[in-house]
Order: sequence, then C-alpha cells, then structure tokens
Amino acid sequence: MKILQIPKADSEYTTLNPIGTLHPGEVLLEYLESSGWTQRDLARRSGVTPKTISEICNRKAPISPRTSLAFEKVFRRPARFWLNLQRQFDETAAREEFRRRSKEWVGWYKKFPVTELKKLGLLHDTGGTSFDPEPLLEFLGVSSPDAWDEVWKASRIAFRQTMKINANIEHIFAWVRATEYFAEQVKVEEFEKSKALNSISQLRECTTMSLEEGIAEAQSICASSGIALVVVPGFKNTGISGCARWLSPGKAMIALTDRYELEDQFWFALFHEIAHILLHGKTLGFVIDNAVNDLFDKAVDPVMQKQEEEANRFAADTMIPPDFLFEFVKNHVFSNDSIKNFSKNIGISPGITVGRLQHDEILKPFQGNNLKLRLNWFPT
Repeated sequence: MKILQIPKADSEYTTLNPIGTLHPGEVLLEYLESSGWTQRDLARRSGVTPKTISEICNRKAPISPRTSLAFEKVFRRPARFWLNLQRQFDETAAREEFRRRSKEWVGWYKKFPVTELKKLGLLHDTGGTSFDPEPLLEFLGVSSPDAWDEVWKASRIAFRQTMKINANIEHIFAWVRATEYFAEQVKVEEFEKSKALNSISQLRECTTMSLEEGIAEAQSICASSGIALVVVPGFKNTGISGCARWLSPGKAMIALTDRYELEDQFWFALFHEIAHILLHGKTLGFVIDNAVNDLFDKAVDPVMQKQEEEANRFAADTMIPPDFLFEFVKNHVFSNDSIKNFSKNIGISPGITVGRLQHDEILKPFQGNNLKLRLNWFPT
C-alpha cells in the first residue's frame, strides 16, 4: 500500500496518512466548507477551543469523545460517526506502522517451520508475499518477536525437556503450540486419575489393532478420562517423540509425533507419556520428550532423570507385565509362533514383544522384525 507523507508538525500525533483513509480533520474541513463556516465559527458553536479545532483540521490532533459529542449537536451527525472516522484512521495508521517494523523480522520469521505449519493448516494465507509475519504471530499468540522472546523466557521455566544440544528451539515451540491448538479442539471428560488408571487395559488392546483404528480408539479412551490425545507430525531438528502436559486442572494432554517407523516405539511413547500424567501429577508442568534411537529416553538433570526412568519402567511393565515376561523368557523358546502366542495371551501386539526382547538383548536387533508393524504416517 502506498502512503502519503504528511507535513512535519510539532504534535507527536502527526503520522503517515494511508491512502483511502481520511484523517477526521479532512472530513471536518469538508463540513465547514459546505456549511460556509470558518474554524472560529465552529469554535463558537461547539464550545471547542479554536486551537483544538485548528489542530484537528491540520491533522495534528484526534477527535476526542467529548469533541465528537459537540460536533454531533453542531453538524447533526452522531458522535459515533466522528469517533469511527478517528478509529479507522488510527487503526490503519497503526497497521502501516506495524508493516514497516515487520520488514525487519525476516530473520526471526525464517527460524520457524512455516512450510510445515502451512501444511497443517495452522497459518492462514493472507494472499501476500512469501514473507508475511502476521499469520505466524497470530498462531504463536504474540504481537512481535520481542513479545515471543518474553513468552519463551517464561515458558522454558515451566517445561523441561530431554533434548538434543542442537535442537531448534523455534521448531520445538511451534510444535508445542500446534499440539495445543489441536488438543484444545478435543472434547474430554473431567480428568479422573482412577478412571485413567482403569483404562490402561483397554489402551493395551489398542496395540493389537491397525494403527488408524488403534489411535482412534486410544483417543476415545483417553478422552473419557480427561486426556486429550493428539498426533502431530514432528518438525525438523527437534527429534521430539512426545509431550505430556496439563492444559487446565481438569484436562491433560498427550501429544505424539510421527518420528517412529515401528509400532513398538510408538506405543511405548504413548504409555511413557501416560506415566508422566499419572505418576507425576499436575505439578509436572509439561515435559517434552526427545527420544534417542532406542526406546528409552535420556534426561539431562537428576530430577528429570528419575521421572524419565519411572515413566520408562511404567511403560515397559504396563505393556508386558514382568511376571509374564519372566515366565516366557525362562523357557528360552523364541520363535515367531511362540511370540505370537505369548502376545495373544497377554493381549498385546507381537511387535511390542519383539521390541521388548530386542531392548533387553534377548533377541538380536534384526530378529523378529517381520512381526513388527511398520507405520505409514500421514500419506500425501
């Protein structure tokens, strides 16, 4: 949008006047001309000082609510007419100022996974150029990069992360915001810990279904106990496997990514995040898990290390109870048929049994992989 340069004035109110948006003073001059009045005539009729009338006509001052009421009586145009003129001018001027400042934000903008966010439908298309920070700011819920810095400084205290040293903070933050967006749309019952604990056996049964059916059923089960379960594609340079947090005192959230290729890893991540909700309570804040190549994440501080170990043990023992595993391993018979029978008896996917045996180094990494379901995520 082109702009007109308004002559420099003493008042700080002077600004650039966007084409198509008149300053109320210009409209006031037209009314004076059509009435055949001078500015002093208007001052006498309205009770507004000649100085104020002059400053409004010369675009050096705004029309105040009190002045609009005076003009309402003199010109028989409602006060809202004059105030709307002022509001429209102020808003347009503010937007122009924002656009000028935002031209300096290209470097900040490029740090975020804009392409991925657009694919998820989280950034609306304004029809502008390739660089348009407004949708990103709206998505993040901030007014500027400086505001984002303040939000990040505050939020990083609220969450802890098992993260890689080279993880991209902007990508992580964007992924967390995306999970919030999708989780907020999930209707859940009020959280009940007892109900969530009692639903564990039902969640185990989900592992025996196809991925699509299993996730859908798991989402329904979690929602009934106050947990919004969402799956959001992971962004580059984050390596995130999942996230557990509280959206409100009565609503928890578990978010998982598509970083895993095999079913045993995905379901382990789910039960790991459930453990954070059930074992570590609402004082947890939220934890972002950044998994390494194996199933067990590595934390970076002693407190978190303990919680991660607890979550890992909960996930492992929930999917395959230790007593059942001990009896199975004791026989030292590990064929496809024996694994399938064992898994069926305890109500779990054979692929999960294989993954556990591989992790415990009972099976070699290449043994039994034909029993694992390979996951095909988000087909294009």
